[in-house]
Amino acid sequence: MVRIQVGGHPIDFMVDTGAELSVVTQPVAPLSGKETTIVAATGNQTHRPFCGPRRCRLGGHEVIHEFLYLPDCPVPLMGRDLLAKMGAQISFSTDGSAQLKLTEPPSPLIMALAVKREEEWRLYSSPSEMGTIPPELETKYPLVWAEGNPPGLAKCHAPVLIDLKPGAQPVKLRQYSIPREARLGIQVHLDRLLQHGLLIKCQSPWNTPLLPVKKPGTQDYRPVQDLRAINEATVTLHPSVPNPYTLLGLIPSTAKWFTCLDLKDTFFCLWVAPASQPLFAFEWENPHTGTKEQLTWTRLPQGFKNSPTLFSGALAADLAEFPGQKLG
Repeated sequence: MVRIQVGGHPIDFMVDTGAELSVVTQPVAPLSGKETTIVAATGNQTHRPFCGPRRCRLGGHEVIHEFLYLPDCPVPLMGRDLLAKMGAQISFSTDGSAQLKLTEPPSPLIMALAVKREEEWRLYSSPSEMGTIPPELETKYPLVWAEGNPPGLAKCHAPVLIDLKPGAQPVKLRQYSIPREARLGIQVHLDRLLQHGLLIKCQSPWNTPLLPVKKPGTQDYRPVQDLRAINEATVTLHPSVPNPYTLLGLIPSTAKWFTCLDLKDTFFCLWVAPASQPLFAFEWENPHTGTKEQLTWTRLPQGFKNSPTLFSGALAADLAEFPGQKLG
């Protein structure tokens, strides 16, 4: 028998390597709505529910686990699912006694995010420093602000088809472990993107992981996709970068007032061709339902190496006919 802290309460479990699932005889959490089929010794099949996830501690290990609820089981059982999560090893002595050992707890997960030097200031900016939209402008022009509106769409541009390097094969990388608090925060953004059609469900041989990035000064987590493997497998487009000295020379010396527009989520205005959408698939587990599925982008994603070049070309084409004389 072993004593495990389940949700802060000690419970004695009998170790049963023959049990596929760990069992509790009293509910340790509200029932999650998930069920499984149990086959009794008589061959009869019944459906039994799972309790919601609870934090479990044993021997320096801490895991999140969902127990099968079987009130008619004689004792709580520690089955192979929980034994595997905790890295348990069972050894037998010559006298017939058995000993349960747990491997050393894994070191804390450290996630690193590479940021361009010119973008580092965003990590240290508080929301108050970013300013707010004047109410009179927000009321007069309600559709031009990123907050509260879905990203716009460049209607005059064909969907983007991504070219693979010769011999490139699908890359399938596993999803990193993400704390529940971060998954709850990310789910809010994924729900919004799914609602507006920027994300869709899919089945793809490609898969790259998500990273949670906490917005400074808030409890908000944003999803950032690690697309390095996709960037390696796709053809690089040559960027057409304008000469800054030429641009500065176009500004008249009499100019005193300047406007800077922050085009938020700007890459989302370009469609990705259906044939290329599977490239950007990622696996996601809904923290509310526990279901896992693959999602992918229908618009050009952040983190893809060619997104800036593709958008820059589209924007330049749209502004080519913009009048150069003074307006109004």
